[in-house]
Amino acid sequence: MGKATDIEINNEYYKNLVTQRVQEDAGLWEEIRGCGLSFVYADGAATSKVILIGEAPGKDEVRCGKPFSGKAGAILDEILEKTGIARDDLYITNTVKYRLAANGSRPGTLKNRPVKSQEIIYGLDWLKHEIETIRPALIITLGNVSLKAILLLKKCAIMSVSACHGKAQNIRIGDADSILVPLYHPASQIYNHDLRQVFEEDFYYIRTLYSTILQEEK
Repeated sequence: MGKATDIEINNEYYKNLVTQRVQEDAGLWEEIRGCGLSFVYADGAATSKVILIGEAPGKDEVRCGKPFSGKAGAILDEILEKTGIARDDLYITNTVKYRLAANGSRPGTLKNRPVKSQEIIYGLDWLKHEIETIRPALIITLGNVSLKAILLLKKCAIMSVSACHGKAQNIRIGDADSILVPLYHPASQIYNHDLRQVFEEDFYYIRTLYSTILQEEK
């Protein structure tokens, strides 16, 4: 399968668009400008039937140049291996494509920060473009940020991932029909070990859906 860079997604156009929107938001840009915007594009299979959507890249993702390269990525890789899903067969992206950085406690250092609502909104066109280009049969959101983004695209009421994780629902974005399954973010297990079993159970359900999709494609 091809890489995400092989498909016709105009990352440069959307990078410039998001940068312009952020810089025109005086309050937001005042907070961000000292840290700058470090973008990381999607990674994975150009022909995938599955999109995984995370929150935003961290320092490890910026260094490696691909989503889910740090601790959360290691957790994701572990569950993918356990459930027999090849990471290279998926398309993996983020809701916000730049690192959510703030100045660290020591001069010259950065730390991660929570996403702001307007940052999700500013990146919706980019995410929508990816979905419409890939036309996935299955969309997996990882955490509340990516779930909120999809619900905003659909103009639906915002729900918490705790209320709907592991539950499939049919959605339509553009002219493509997909199945949406919200999951907890892999990093949630770092702070709440009780979520590990929940995450694994939900991912075994994902494997079942994924196997069915592959069978239908044959």
